[in-house]
Amino acid sequence: MDLPHLKLAKTGNAKYRRRVTSEAMRAMLGKSAVEWSLKTRDPLKIVEAWKVAHARFETLEAKANNTTTDHVEWGIVQAAATKHGLARHDAARIGPVDVEKEAGLHTAFAEVALAEAETLTPQQLSVPFARNPPKDAFTLLMQAKLTGIERPPILLSEVVKEYLRDREGRSTYPDIEKQTALVVEGLAKAMDRTDPEVKDINRDAAYAYRDSLVERGNSIATVQRRITTIKAILNHGERRFDIPDWRNPFNKIELPQGDDVAGEEKRLSLTLEDIRKVQAAHDSLNDDAWDIWHLMMFTGIGPNEARGLQWDEVYLDDATPHFEIKANSRRRLKAGERNRRLPLVGSAMTMMQRRLEAAPQGSSDVFPGYAYQRNANGLSATLIKPMKTAGVWVKSQKVPYSLRHSVKNWLRRTGPQHTQLLIMGHGHGEGRVAGGYGDDDLLDKQAEHLEKALTLGGVIEYPDLPEGSS
Repeated sequence: MDLPHLKLAKTGNAKYRRRVTSEAMRAMLGKSAVEWSLKTRDPLKIVEAWKVAHARFETLEAKANNTTTDHVEWGIVQAAATKHGLARHDAARIGPVDVEKEAGLHTAFAEVALAEAETLTPQQLSVPFARNPPKDAFTLLMQAKLTGIERPPILLSEVVKEYLRDREGRSTYPDIEKQTALVVEGLAKAMDRTDPEVKDINRDAAYAYRDSLVERGNSIATVQRRITTIKAILNHGERRFDIPDWRNPFNKIELPQGDDVAGEEKRLSLTLEDIRKVQAAHDSLNDDAWDIWHLMMFTGIGPNEARGLQWDEVYLDDATPHFEIKANSRRRLKAGERNRRLPLVGSAMTMMQRRLEAAPQGSSDVFPGYAYQRNANGLSATLIKPMKTAGVWVKSQKVPYSLRHSVKNWLRRTGPQHTQLLIMGHGHGEGRVAGGYGDDDLLDKQAEHLEKALTLGGVIEYPDLPEGSS
């Protein structure tokens, strides 16, 4: 029998064994796993007993996470009613049905309720799931038919579920899921509520979450990204559930500002002398981090773009060796950036060829040490260490991302604006609508201008660097 969490002993005894992943449920039960005997060896009875145990676990988990019985019951009746075409999936109320005015619907409800009744077993009818157990679909459909059942208040978890479901087809879904979990957990902690009702998320809650992000030492840019994410989730919920008398409190929220917002503080590029100093302190870096630094210096890509690079996005045998930057399961592109191809020139080509020859057969990640991390924070922290050792790092001004500014500086002196935009990934063409027409990204010309830029910068043969400073 292929049922999840079902364990069959050699004696034939069956058990429902399942890890408890919810912290709230672990606290409630005082254990990290449950193991319930199904008290039967009969294969047919095992299936039915498993259904009971599974429903019991789901109910206890919902209870631990503050999901009320009303929400559990609504989920049951909504699933049954929509499955049989008796209600829309976004209905706010199911029933009651007037036998005189809606005779056809009245009959349909009766037929569906009877069909659900036939699926019940004596065990399902008699086992208490909790102190206030949810009812079965048969009972709830009959209740809806006679008196109606209203949708209970919308919980944040319901909004998150719909938000993620509508994004399952995106290649960046794993990252979206992680970012969503991060902001939802933060909001719940700020409100001191495990799964708050959406209507309870007000302006005070929004500012409490914003302030909690600042207090934890996040940068202003990080705070803005987190607020943008939770704003998008709640906007989706507002549209999806049409919640009456509620508006997303994160819209038009005042965000904290720093000198960089007002223009007083600007990220600086790294000079050749800076790069030389950092190189001397690179002994502490692992191979993946060192080569990512190399690739960032030669193409202007950011840490997150580099860490997610896949071997099927690298084309070393092409007439112009290059790699692609596009959204994938490891990372997504920042707003305002686009898919692009970037040439490999100078020692970056040699470095990439060496990595390919050393890669395990079947490996998909160019930099496996960082590909599986949730974001580029760990990589950035690693790259900052030799900068600090070399005395180059300046908070918010000289950081690993500064290499992108260095490449931009070199390109300004060696290539036309169109080529600069193609390499840096900002906008389309010359930044105007007409400039984005056509599909030739001039990869060979990109390589020509990029090689000139890196030669001007003095890094074309990295890690061999010319003497002196610039």
